[in-house]
Amino acid sequence: MANMNRMFSTLTLLFLLMPIAVLAATEDPLKVDYPSVIVHAKDDGNFTMVSGFNGDIKLLPGANNTGRVYFEGEDLLYLFEIILSQPPVWSENSPFGHIGDYHGGQRVFVQLEAVDPEGGHVTYSVVAGNLPPGVTLDSSLGEIKGLAPDADTTYTFTVRATDSQGKYADNVLQMKVRGSNSCTRTTCRHEGICQDHVNDFYCTCIHPYGGKTCNLDCRSNGLGVDSRHKVVPDAHMSAFRTYSSYLAYNGRLYGSGWYGEDSKSWLQVDLGNITQIHGVQMQGCSSYYYTTRFNLQFSVDGNSFTNYTTDGVNPRVFSGYSNTNSVYTSALAQPVDARYIRFVPTNWNHSYRPCMRVELQGCYYL
Repeated sequence: MANMNRMFSTLTLLFLLMPIAVLAATEDPLKVDYPSVIVHAKDDGNFTMVSGFNGDIKLLPGANNTGRVYFEGEDLLYLFEIILSQPPVWSENSPFGHIGDYHGGQRVFVQLEAVDPEGGHVTYSVVAGNLPPGVTLDSSLGEIKGLAPDADTTYTFTVRATDSQGKYADNVLQMKVRGSNSCTRTTCRHEGICQDHVNDFYCTCIHPYGGKTCNLDCRSNGLGVDSRHKVVPDAHMSAFRTYSSYLAYNGRLYGSGWYGEDSKSWLQVDLGNITQIHGVQMQGCSSYYYTTRFNLQFSVDGNSFTNYTTDGVNPRVFSGYSNTNSVYTSALAQPVDARYIRFVPTNWNHSYRPCMRVELQGCYYL
């Protein structure tokens, strides 16, 4: 019975192949119109397809190429797609490198864009470094968005664009985050310009204003030599040719007064740092001890002093009061930048000693 079945199968195969042989003999194409065609080679045999001279062999896997071609379980067409596909290309519209400076709480939105040459979809992921806390990357849309943290840090991270075949291209990005922006429209007064710093701000003031927020008029702002505010330490006041045991720091406005010997005496104030000086104030000590005229000398280093002049040659003579309670204020025609200021008496009640109580007007540099 087995031999009869084998013979029946052989006859059937010959019957099926006879039309094909005829077609081949008439040089018509070989065509088998079956839903599926399975070809088996014998054991240790080969399945070989050979075209005619300079001909082509084409595999058309179904309508619209929606079918697949498998070899030992592997999809050959998919492997070819991977081999022939190109990695994504970052668009020239996409940001590169430094993508911006942000203040704490500021909204972050950066649109990344990479294109798959084969027209497929591209996904995005961070593969190195870290995004700032509170900022995320949308893997499908390529959007970096969120709120910048209140910190002072530079974040560097690598974003990878990957296509459907696993090909990828990397883009290294950097984002600088600073603390909350301290500058507002009204931070600096009198048209001062605000510059934000880490957890602070700095105002560039327009003459004659100064101070942290340009709120001070330097022409009338006391620098704290006076005894009521006493910003300048006692150790920063010195004198030359002092009368008796009087001390230099007594020469503060509204203090007990500093007494000198003669025109070679002077009272000096060290402001600690270079300061913009706009004016001086003088007060007598009593109805007998006072200074009615004095010169002003200034220095930035405490070694080399220059007379304040208005003509560039002759020292300017400043006025004082003989009245104990009155304060005589003299403005400087041109402000000077100095750390050390000397008051040099030139006229007083010569029956007694020159005596001074002083204050300086201006603005400290911050």
